[in-house]
Amino acid sequence: MTEITAARLAEMDDEIARLQTALREHAERLARGEEGEHPQPPTWSIEEQRAWSDALQARVRNTMIEALGGEAAYEAVVAQGEALRQARREADRSIAIVHVTVVEEHLRSAIERYFPGRQSDPKVVDRMFDPMQYGPLGNFASRVDIAFALGIIGSGARKALKVIAEIRNKFAHQLEIHSFDHPDVTKSIDKLTYIDFAITGPDAEGLAQLWKRSPNSEIKSATGWRVSDDLLDHRGRFERTCEFLQDSLRTSAPGTMHPNLHEK
Repeated sequence: MTEITAARLAEMDDEIARLQTALREHAERLARGEEGEHPQPPTWSIEEQRAWSDALQARVRNTMIEALGGEAAYEAVVAQGEALRQARREADRSIAIVHVTVVEEHLRSAIERYFPGRQSDPKVVDRMFDPMQYGPLGNFASRVDIAFALGIIGSGARKALKVIAEIRNKFAHQLEIHSFDHPDVTKSIDKLTYIDFAITGPDAEGLAQLWKRSPNSEIKSATGWRVSDDLLDHRGRFERTCEFLQDSLRTSAPGTMHPNLHEK
């Protein structure tokens, strides 16, 4: 097999850049009603295609590692994404357990950013979060409370975190519960009012009403969501709440009040 050199990969990058420019110019000509020959992609061997694809994936991976603050954080995000993709192909019970576990990991990371000792001796901090060593932050409820005490979250997020934990526990410990539409679960989901401002938007119309009116409301992306999923059904409300909290906790920073985490 022919080895593709770094110089050749750089040339291939230039060829792609030229193709992108040519495609933009072609689209502009078409918009003006002008005719023109459609730009053709460069001709590469199978080995060159594979080498360029591998190099691109490596660059994307390195960029994400840098953006997330290290390889460990990147691997955690990859593992979380894969766990959620698998859960969406399974029963509601899997979604409930995995989603809250992902939120819990982001909650822990948000708290750890307040502990400078993590850099000098991470084992000390790990013990604090380890339930097997009776760590003071070994359970979800204590992590929520310390996050509130440190000012990472406000009262609204604190309530939402405790409600999603309550829902997870119902799925985990009550075998008769297998759906988000179970009466015991819907009672808890009705408490998830914290997400309303994120779902409905700043005005009375909001995204929720637009979603309901849209003829494409049942079209989903490749995330694996079921056709019946909806922003406002029980499972949808739970998932959107978890996703919202997860993203907000991931971007929280010590000494800075995160607007979404402190929304009433």
